Amino acid sequence: MHATLKLLASILLIIGSITAQAKTIKVSSFKGTSSEKLYKAYKQAQSGDVILVDLDVEFKNGDKPFVITKEGITFKGKNRSKNQKFRLYKTEKKGNLVLLKASNTHFENLRFENAVNLLRIETKGNVFSNITIKACYFLNSRYTGVDFRGDFTHVNVENTYFKDCKFSLQTFDSVVLKDFLVRQCTFEGGDHQISIDNAFADTNLIDHSNIVIDDCIFYVAERFNIALANTRNAIIKNNSRMDGGLQKYSQAIHIEHDTRDVLIKNNTMKNDVGNAIIIFSTGYTGHGNGRKIPNDEKIDFGSSNITLDGNTITHSKQHAIAIGYGKGFLKIKGNNNINSEEKIISGFATKKTMTFKIDPNATFNGKTFGSISKEDMPNYFLIKN
Repeated sequence: MHATLKLLASILLIIGSITAQAKTIKVSSFKGTSSEKLYKAYKQAQSGDVILVDLDVEFKNGDKPFVITKEGITFKGKNRSKNQKFRLYKTEKKGNLVLLKASNTHFENLRFENAVNLLRIETKGNVFSNITIKACYFLNSRYTGVDFRGDFTHVNVENTYFKDCKFSLQTFDSVVLKDFLVRQCTFEGGDHQISIDNAFADTNLIDHSNIVIDDCIFYVAERFNIALANTRNAIIKNNSRMDGGLQKYSQAIHIEHDTRDVLIKNNTMKNDVGNAIIIFSTGYTGHGNGRKIPNDEKIDFGSSNITLDGNTITHSKQHAIAIGYGKGFLKIKGNNNINSEEKIISGFATKKTMTFKIDPNATFNGKTFGSISKEDMPNYFLIKN
């Protein structure tokens, strides 16, 4: 017992010593160009340290990306007046700006701007955990704002603003994706605002849980506010504004490629050009650039088990919910209010493979489902094989 207590005391002493040694390193305290100053601050940093970015950091065309391989470091922008943030940016929109190759890394109160990929995170066969992005801006990328490539647990993206990034926030081929939280963020412009795209992840090995998109604002995108591909156990909730897309083929929520078990709860959405929601198979293997899938195989890639709870679809130019090769079930609870210029639900290659569980109190174009006559039903629903 005494030996155990001594060991515990030693561990606490070590932890206390490590905590006491953690320090804040100001980027401006070093000599050189702004990017050289950042590199020097990083070289000095150890796990637990905060690198305080207190100047704008410019990466010129010939500069390599800023690569992070040490764990346990926080990169924090010093507060500025009028809600301005210190910037990390490239003079020309080429290459990666920041490349993260470590777990337990945190970014706060920074502005990332003007590159092909602003923050790219590569796990290379490992599982990264404890990544946080808080109160940051990601602006003007040719490809991604934040690009999570590989397997992750315990990720928190909070109170962050994305504008004019083709893929604002993306996961890419994540077999493991757990406790992945996006909260109180704002998305403006871009093509895919949130893309959870795991097309090449092995379907039989996927381990996804607690993927949550909560209390965000989505202004109009080119195509998708939220896109899910080969994803499990996602929750899309409390998003007060989802404006859909500008293209004819666009959706507020796009679900495809054997995505399963999605809860869509307490959101307000519309699409003045396309559909509010699509539940689909996929046309090609991979990320839209692989083998074309023949129709007789598409049901194998159909998405399934989608629940709508307490949502308002204020307007959908096309069918509010479009389904192709649906499987499992679509459940619409009685507290949903769905409005569309065309059908409420339109489905093909779906009649024999998907079950519809619709509460009689659900409201469709001003009428409760239970009050719609059999003769009038084709004006609201078209489900065929």
